[in-house]
Amino acid sequence: MQIKPLGKGHYPKVAAIYAQGLDTGIATFETQVPNWEQWNSKFLPECRFVVEVDDEVVAWCALSKISKREVYRGVVENTIYVSETSRGKGIGKTLLTHLVTESEKAGFWSLQAAIFPQNQASIQLHQECGFRIIGRREKIAQRDGRWYDNVLMERRSKKIDYMPNILVLCTGNSCRSQMAHGYLEKFADGQAQVFSAGIETHGLNPGAVAIMEEDGIDISNHTSNHVDEYEGTSWDFIITVCDHAYENCPFIPAPNAKRLHQNFFDPSKVEGSDEEKHQAFLKARNEIKDYCRNFIETNL
Repeated sequence: MQIKPLGKGHYPKVAAIYAQGLDTGIATFETQVPNWEQWNSKFLPECRFVVEVDDEVVAWCALSKISKREVYRGVVENTIYVSETSRGKGIGKTLLTHLVTESEKAGFWSLQAAIFPQNQASIQLHQECGFRIIGRREKIAQRDGRWYDNVLMERRSKKIDYMPNILVLCTGNSCRSQMAHGYLEKFADGQAQVFSAGIETHGLNPGAVAIMEEDGIDISNHTSNHVDEYEGTSWDFIITVCDHAYENCPFIPAPNAKRLHQNFFDPSKVEGSDEEKHQAFLKARNEIKDYCRNFIETNL
């Protein structure tokens, strides 16, 4: 089996495989195979490939733009077809994996696919290659007089212009989570987007602001946010920094998130002299600082 760039000379076989897909009735809304000129104008010149087995083309793939707007230059839709005699042999997965790799080399950061829900083989193939289902368009178009839905799938590259989202969670988003928020932003140095929240909101702790300022980090403009405010955000990391939040946090649907827990010393509970309170905040800050530095070095 060989994967080669798709050229005009491959098109007769590519068209035949395309026709086989059309015959299934659940591969595309198209009902006629285009000629080479039509096909060539539809698909991008980059990332066109065929699979050959014993010098016979058995599968092909290509990309098309989803928008002419510059901001979407890295977002494309992928198309992949496998001949009816070669299905179920892993050829589609090999080809789609290759397409993902080559699309990243070409600078595309998001691949999209719109698949008939009846086409479970294609949905499963895309899931095996890192795509996720992001929604469903109801009765989006007709084929042969029948309305069909489309399952929308997406794969976001983590190699091209990717900014991971980090959520730091505590009970009241007042002290420990705020300090961790400040250090993660400092150590990430623009390589991640950092958010902090609580399962309650207790306001910003002045002691946390003061101890961070001593280390040159200003968190005075932070706000105390409830975790529900970030509903729908796609998290890459969720870090709980106190046992209470870890044990009582509501379920956060983030199937791709790495979840970490570290119960830090709580300086806000310390009573005593101003110096004793200062030392408590200093102890917590230093613990959090070391953790955050190690987290960034390990994960980013």
